[in-house]
Amino acid sequence: MNDGYVTGNFDWVGRIDGNNFDNLRWHQVVKKINIERDMPDKKGYCLVGFKSDLGVKRNFGRIGARQAPDAIRKYLSSMPWHFGNVGLYDAGDVVCESSLEKSQEILGNIVRNIMNKGLFPIVIGGGHESAFGSIRGVYEKLKKMPSIINFDAHFDMRDYSKGATSGTSFKQIADICTQNKEVFKYLCVGIQKSANTIELFNTAAQYKAKWVDMDMIRFNEKSAVKIVDEFVNNSENIHLSICMDVFAQSVATGVSAPQPFGLSIEKFLKFFYYIAATGKIMSFDIAEVSPALDINNQTSALAAHIIFRLIDKTVLKLNL
Repeated sequence: MNDGYVTGNFDWVGRIDGNNFDNLRWHQVVKKINIERDMPDKKGYCLVGFKSDLGVKRNFGRIGARQAPDAIRKYLSSMPWHFGNVGLYDAGDVVCESSLEKSQEILGNIVRNIMNKGLFPIVIGGGHESAFGSIRGVYEKLKKMPSIINFDAHFDMRDYSKGATSGTSFKQIADICTQNKEVFKYLCVGIQKSANTIELFNTAAQYKAKWVDMDMIRFNEKSAVKIVDEFVNNSENIHLSICMDVFAQSVATGVSAPQPFGLSIEKFLKFFYYIAATGKIMSFDIAEVSPALDINNQTSALAAHIIFRLIDKTVLKLNL
């Protein structure tokens, strides 16, 4: 298969308790669409997969993330539908085989089309190179750069002079901001000193990025909350990105770069729920689940539950 956009490949199936509205599960609600030609019949959320290992491979990581979109859909399929008459759509996948840059461009176009049709985009990676395509699509829709909150052990602000990788998305976005004289608003939550070189910390500081590291979350949570609160209050629209290596290895084994001292689910939810409750999140991507490296599919399941909670905590705020 060549690089490109494909639709309808995933077979949404799952448990059926009945066909009454109160019995429905995701697989009974979701509609497959080609976002380039189909018009949704109501507002809601639209999933799109980004099947890519190329960015992780270029970044010398452990591959396997291209399998994640379908693995995560599988867990979403049988989840109960609690969200009334809100629409749920599956726009298919962007498949990356050989050209990361072309695939990111295609993803950006898909995200822009999703938003143009009044839907909330949920991008399921793939490597974290999915963030660049996702945010670029939001930028093209809004004609201005959204604020970015990234839950991640890494800044992902590496040099990309020799090509983009899964570790360059946010420096690429920062440079777009510089070129267009826009303010780069970037907050990274879950940073680990052991996962980033001095150069990466210096790059983040140079671009005036904000961050909350794991020691602050564990031992000075009040200061961590203050940083997040100030960032959110100074933001109009937020793109939320989650790299699954932000979590502790004990709960997210199936990632390219597991973190023994990563974020707990409880601490994550505290920050996640607060950000979601603001109603400012307008786009979302989740990345770097690697099913081949997982144990009992726990990381795929965790990603699916995060997507469920994203909708649960934003659906009323978005007036869909």
